[in-house]
Amino acid sequence: MTETIRLGDVVTVERGTTYKSALLGQPGPVLLGLGTIQRHGGFRSDSLRTYGGESPEKLLVRPGQLYASLKDVTQTADLLGAVAMVPAGGPTGRLTQDTVRLDLKSSAVDVEYLYWILRTQQYREYCRSHATGTTTMGLPRDDFFAFEFPAPTTPRRVLVDLLGALDDKIAANAKAVRLLLDLADAHFASAVRKANFEHLTFKDVADVGGGGTPRTNIEEYWGGDIAWATPTDVTALAAPYLKRTSRMITGEGFSACASALYPAGSILMTSRATIGAFAIAQVPTAVNQGFIVVNAKEARHQWWLFHEMKSRVQEFLSFANGATFPELPRGRFKDLKVRLTSQERMDSFGDLVGTTHAAAATITAESERLAATRDEVLPLLMSSNVRVRDAVNSLEGAL
Repeated sequence: MTETIRLGDVVTVERGTTYKSALLGQPGPVLLGLGTIQRHGGFRSDSLRTYGGESPEKLLVRPGQLYASLKDVTQTADLLGAVAMVPAGGPTGRLTQDTVRLDLKSSAVDVEYLYWILRTQQYREYCRSHATGTTTMGLPRDDFFAFEFPAPTTPRRVLVDLLGALDDKIAANAKAVRLLLDLADAHFASAVRKANFEHLTFKDVADVGGGGTPRTNIEEYWGGDIAWATPTDVTALAAPYLKRTSRMITGEGFSACASALYPAGSILMTSRATIGAFAIAQVPTAVNQGFIVVNAKEARHQWWLFHEMKSRVQEFLSFANGATFPELPRGRFKDLKVRLTSQERMDSFGDLVGTTHAAAATITAESERLAATRDEVLPLLMSSNVRVRDAVNSLEGAL
């Protein structure tokens, strides 16, 4: 019979506190809020912000320590109970009112083993099944502590080591992608110095479109093979390459949707609530009403427009309106003038940066495959009879 451990017998939690937004960006630890945890778990470093306010020791999370979210503001509950580990060599963080630090109080498990247990699908489903609330989802502390999992064994420790190696490869890939994206941005910053605002606008140089949502209560519209993007699909990306969407629509759903089927390579910019998150569609994609979609009339200028748009997000925000949430009107966007330089310079830029983005997209796709392998293997940790051979076979060829 498999020995089990109750989570509350091996960990305690330290809850974070609120912070003063006026002190964001000042020297201090980084804030570890919901935005620093990936959906379903894992550390997210692309939006870290330092905090110069009060940060007592009890609120700090140091490299190698775990923290989690016991709440979520979405009905999908992807962040409910989700855990992250501050990476080795990473910054010291400060908890917020939305996160808790997990402190071991028993030698029955180590940090790495607990981290991967809390990344399993079984744990994620447990959190969803014990969620409370409607608008904001919560995981009661007693239910969190009541979760039971198998005690460590040699096969499970081998599996944890292999999962760690897999995550290290994904992290190395993420670093390489960030360097490539920074390089592309640097090339644009250099090229745009010789550009000027011409009389041409976005509608003059590009086809600009939007999208819509099929009726959600018609079952025949959903679960098809057509990608249908929402802003959440884009904001969840680690790199701006959208290959799949969380929801798919059928041909009937597409016919009832006020969206074109935009070709691969289209620029998707979120324009409602969150303004200025970007993705390049990797497959033909329809979108909901939260996007402005851009395709250069001269395809060789697509990368120029992508970086031009990215560099002007603050300007776009200044044109946003809306009582409930900010929205950048598509008509206003179309009328904005575009910075252009000589055809030769823009063509040269497109060739150079296109190659850079192609390399970044390839690495991103590899990381997605590695993550899929990891997610397929994770349930073995909760299996009652996992063997070393099972663990090794499951990851063979992935590393």
